[in-house]
Amino acid sequence: MTVHLRRFLVLLLLVLAPLPVSARPAWACSCADNPDPLGRSETAFVGVAEDVDGSWSGNEVEVRFAVESILKGDAGASVTLITMKDSASCGYGFVEGGRYRVFASGGETNLCDGNELLSSGHPTGDGTDRTLIFWGGTVLVLLFVAGGVTWLVRKS
Repeated sequence: MTVHLRRFLVLLLLVLAPLPVSARPAWACSCADNPDPLGRSETAFVGVAEDVDGSWSGNEVEVRFAVESILKGDAGASVTLITMKDSASCGYGFVEGGRYRVFASGGETNLCDGNELLSSGHPTGDGTDRTLIFWGGTVLVLLFVAGGVTWLVRKS
């Protein structure tokens, strides 16, 4: 293998390595298609998640909604539902302040019920901005690649 071919392959690897790989999330929860979430639910409404409390019972999360409009069933000005903490258990990740179309039965809702985020609220949790971390890492990788390319050009 010639030196030029080897340098070309290293350069190609440095250029292609930082390309993001697109993959869909893998869910342990298996949902069959639910073409009619309204028909299968006991209660359906549009509301804002006011309180998301996962501290009260094992893997369950209690979510209190301020109801804006009722699509089906009996719902007052406020509805409290139970879901699971994580998507692997078919839990739906409600965020405080988010506006949702919610479908529920028996005081519970889950990932397979057809819930829909209509507008996002403020994030809760540890306050980490994952977008900033992603782009910061991307910039570091690009700087590394640029340094490698510069080194290869000067060596030739």
